[in-house]
Amino acid sequence: MSTTDESGSPREAVQVPDILHSTLVRAAPEAVYDLLSSGTGWDKWFTNGSTFGPAVGSPVHLVWRGWTDDGSDTTDDGVVMECVPNERFAITWGTPPSLVTFTIAEHPDGTWLTVVETGLPQTAAGLARYGECAPGWGEALTLVRCYAEHGIRLST
Repeated sequence: MSTTDESGSPREAVQVPDILHSTLVRAAPEAVYDLLSSGTGWDKWFTNGSTFGPAVGSPVHLVWRGWTDDGSDTTDDGVVMECVPNERFAITWGTPPSLVTFTIAEHPDGTWLTVVETGLPQTAAGLARYGECAPGWGEALTLVRCYAEHGIRLST
């Protein structure tokens, strides 16, 4: 499929896929849901000062202190889109917003946790965001596991 750029010249359309990661967390679904469904939960494994609650429509404010190369903070905002205790939790984030959905399923050894990010822009900027977020969500699930299973926080 091709489109045209601003000058009318043909160019290939950008196709940005959804992001999908899953992992086994050796903890109860309730404990995993608690880590995902509030700013306080996220602060245990990933962020520093995030605010949001487990209610559809709740504003999401994510904060990473000292995150950038120069040590400055970075933030992102969104909205809680879905809350099904111990099963699903979804938020929007980014500009333009994409949807991040965590699915929690009981497993004989704990919880099967899946994250899917959908709605990334089908543009070069969306592809760049995919390149940052795809490995990032895999790392995020590892952080959830480390905290849920061992109480270890690996991020700053």
